[in-house]
Amino acid sequence: MIPALVAAERSTRNAACKETSRRPRPQDRAEDREEPFIAEIRPGVDAAVDRALERLQSGAGRAVEPEIKALLKEHPDYHSTHFAMGVYLAAVVGDPAGAVTFFEKATQIFPPYPEAHFNLGNAARLACDVTKAVKAYRAAVHYSQAGDGIAEMAREELRVLERILLRTTSFRNLDAYLANAKLFDEAFERLANRDFENAIQLFGRVLLENPDHVQSFGNMALAYAGLGKRAAAMECFEKALALDPQYEPAIFNRRITEKMREGEPFVPDAIQQTYYYAERLNRAR
Repeated sequence: MIPALVAAERSTRNAACKETSRRPRPQDRAEDREEPFIAEIRPGVDAAVDRALERLQSGAGRAVEPEIKALLKEHPDYHSTHFAMGVYLAAVVGDPAGAVTFFEKATQIFPPYPEAHFNLGNAARLACDVTKAVKAYRAAVHYSQAGDGIAEMAREELRVLERILLRTTSFRNLDAYLANAKLFDEAFERLANRDFENAIQLFGRVLLENPDHVQSFGNMALAYAGLGKRAAAMECFEKALALDPQYEPAIFNRRITEKMREGEPFVPDAIQQTYYYAERLNRAR
């Protein structure tokens, strides 16, 4: 097995995406598997993946892409080929959102895979999906093996995330943030389904706990616009922009909502969507 790959040097302000390539043996941590599963182990494929990742670590860069793609095409249902593609996308291409898909697939095929969970956490964090990142880091801790260092690294990433959130939001801990983020997701789903009344109520609940949440004001404005309440929509946009004058979704959506008439429901054809607090987290790192 090759040692950990590092996509970039880590500093106190910017946690790098560390890509690891060590795979657990199938008998490792059997007691941690909550649900039975069957995962075929193919030593020949594992060896081929290791060779590709060794080349990547040695600096081959994009030259490894055909090799990894060929392995994935030949073995599309095997955990280590998905893991390898995730490492390549995150460490070489710089596409964390794309890497998330492959790390997720690797953990779905072989759940007790701490390295894949850890890298999924890194990729999700860089893609601004904090909820998914936290879940992945916690899974990495859960499935880590004595001496592999994965649990320690995952716990440190969780501490970093919590420090950022405590510094930049009103939440008392990471779990309080996650609960509010879930509420925001429910509100956004109502908005997307044009259930405007309930969307407004849920965004209001988000704001009760987090009164400076820019996205909720912006999305609540769209819900009011959908009900034909232009004045209320414009007021919400103003509140969003007072909190963040450079908040592009509010600037964009405010401009097109201005065209509506009071009492006439208006839903813009184009609605800019953002992750929950993604921008603030990016600025804080």
